[in-house]
Formats: sequence, structure tokens, C-alpha cells
Amino acid sequence: MTDTTYDELLGLIDALAERLTPRARLACLYDLMAGLLDRVEREDEELSDDPVLSTPDAVRDLRKAAEGEPVDLDAVHEQLTEVGLCYSEDQDPERHIVSQSAYAAAAWLRLLAGRKLRTTAYLEGDDEDPVPPFAPSAFTRIVDLLAWTRSDQMYVHWEDAIAHPEDGDLPTAIRELRAMHVEISGFGGERDS
Repeated sequence: MTDTTYDELLGLIDALAERLTPRARLACLYDLMAGLLDRVEREDEELSDDPVLSTPDAVRDLRKAAEGEPVDLDAVHEQLTEVGLCYSEDQDPERHIVSQSAYAAAAWLRLLAGRKLRTTAYLEGDDEDPVPPFAPSAFTRIVDLLAWTRSDQMYVHWEDAIAHPEDGDLPTAIRELRAMHVEISGFGGERDS
């Protein structure tokens, strides 16, 4: 497995995820991104004139949703996409990591809801997911973004990272993807038979 390419690893992860029940896939994804949520929660900057939720409240509600508690998923999603959009435009790499974390959390919420959720007004009408579309499933699209985010890097498509190694540390992203493969392999959630 040490010479497995990035896209091959995504395929292996996708196959593992297919064996999990939908509920277990959600729990597994949440576990993969949970460590990144603290960064997002620390951001308390007002990003719009009329926010429904603060960013810390949105993250707390996301955690409640992960526990099965009822929350306003649309409001949480809207705030997370606002954070993702605003912070992605900043030149500070740390803010990009926060942006990517918020986008991963927003994508997870869409999977939890099973429907399109309200988003920031700047993205309305945009049918794209808040995560890059280069992996084979919604699960692995989030995992793809998390591989770069968990390795403290701005997201780079793996083919671009091969062609332009100065833009991203692909070996580090691959190591993170391998670590997530191990985490998913050992996930104790229910599996489809």
C-alpha cells in the first residue's frame, strides 16, 4: 500500500465506505473531521450584517446534530458556508484551513440532512457542493478535502500537485489519506452485510 497513488487510495476508501451503513458513514466522517472543528469554533468574527448564528454557535449546533439532537441544519449550514467563502478569499494559509474545515463540515451536514441546505447568499443558485468534485462519491470528496486540511495545507487537486509540486506537498497529503484509510478500516460502525 506504500506505493498506492492518491486516486487509488480514494478508490479504496470509497469501497470501504460503501460497506458501511449510511449512519455509520456519517459517524465515520464526523470522527475524521472532528479535530478540525475547534479551529472553526474559535472564529467569532461577524461575517454578515444579519447572521442567524455566530460561528461558535454553528459549530456547537453541528456537534449537537452529530449526537442526534435536533438543530436548525439550514442555519448551521448557512453560517459554515459563509465562513468557508469568506476565509477562502484570505491570503493567510491558516484561514484557508479554517475555510476548508468549514466547507467539510457543511458538506457533512448536507449528507446528514439528505437534501440541499440553505447557504450563504453569495453562493445561492450555485449547485456545486462546498467540497472539490474530484473524488468518486460524496464521502470521498469530503475525505479528499480532509487529507489536505488535516495535513495543514491549502487544497490542491492531486494531479495538479504532481504537475506542480511547489503548490502542495502531495506525499504529506498521501500519508494523511493513508492514515484516514486506517481509521476508516478500523471504524466500529455498523457495516452492510
